[in-house]
Amino acid sequence: MNRKINYLGGLAAACLLMAAGGSHAQNTTPIAAAPSYTPTIDDWVGVNAAVDNYTLGLELHDPARFDKAFWPQANIIMQPEPGMRMTVPYRQAEAGPPKPVGGGPPGGNAIGSDIPPWHLALSHHFEFQSPTRATHYGYFISVYPDLKTKMTTVGLPGHYEDILEKRDGEWRILQRTTVIGAK
Repeated sequence: MNRKINYLGGLAAACLLMAAGGSHAQNTTPIAAAPSYTPTIDDWVGVNAAVDNYTLGLELHDPARFDKAFWPQANIIMQPEPGMRMTVPYRQAEAGPPKPVGGGPPGGNAIGSDIPPWHLALSHHFEFQSPTRATHYGYFISVYPDLKTKMTTVGLPGHYEDILEKRDGEWRILQRTTVIGAK
């Protein structure tokens, strides 16, 4: 019986030492990607509001909401297909892509019809670099519902890569890269 107690006591002591050693090793191992800034609830609400103002401004054709999404000197970098890249001021991007010289395809949207798209923003990921700078990565897809034919066309998926900046307590997008399809 005495041997059994000593064995169990030794086993328990060994487990405690291993746990303490593992805990000590974890505390001394540096974490390479740990951010130096912990955002506040107001920061989280602010970056989400900027991204939501963009989506609502686009959907509702509301320039005031669009303006609340971007800083005045903001740019949008558009990558409509691999290897093609153009940069425009955000106000020009709100008006849509320039019409091709000579007409181009019939219709006024990406699928060649006059059906206004529904812009479905999907997942959002934010990272805060400092109290005044954050990044956003989010997916989207455009859907073109034709109420006359009861048919819906799904457009190419894409994603946003944003740089957001906080000024005087307000977050807005400073740069948005819009990538259609694959990188």
